[in-house]
Amino acid sequence: MKRRKSDRQYVWEYMRRNRLFRVEDLLPLVDMGTESLRKYFGQLERAGYIRARKINGKVPKRFTERSYGLVKNTGILCPVWVDKQKRLYDRNNQELQIRDPSMTLPVEVKKRGKMKPIKPIEYDKGRIVRLLEDEDLDLLQLAERSGVSNGRFSIAIAKLKEEGIIEEKGKRMGVPVYTRRANAP
Repeated sequence: MKRRKSDRQYVWEYMRRNRLFRVEDLLPLVDMGTESLRKYFGQLERAGYIRARKINGKVPKRFTERSYGLVKNTGILCPVWVDKQKRLYDRNNQELQIRDPSMTLPVEVKKRGKMKPIKPIEYDKGRIVRLLEDEDLDLLQLAERSGVSNGRFSIAIAKLKEEGIIEEKGKRMGVPVYTRRANAP
């Protein structure tokens, strides 16, 4: 099941497509109320992402009549409000906004080395082993809870037995029950 994008993400994508935009154009596109949108725009403006545009030398008093320009486009993901710290966190460049909008503080990210794609069989095996960490399950329960397709599930079970990571503990109503070996990696 695909997760629905947040309203803030829709707003961010709209701002990235249309560098100059009006609030009244955004309101019908999202389920966000005017007050929520005003709060989000305030956060973005204080952090230096957007700037209200002046009309005849003044910013309109009514929020719905304002126009904005995107000043800082850091990437595809919208900045997220961190409520505990009362600051925006930019997921694109992994920076936490400091109180002064002209400065940003990089968030430490532990690098684990080069990320390599995992083979599907290894992923399937990992899901099965994780399920067996807490309890012994029969073959039908494992197949259902793992979410792995039938063909790949059979291959993963066979590999895990071959590698000595899991073993058959017995049978429950004719269905094999598996457990994770105590000395398995």
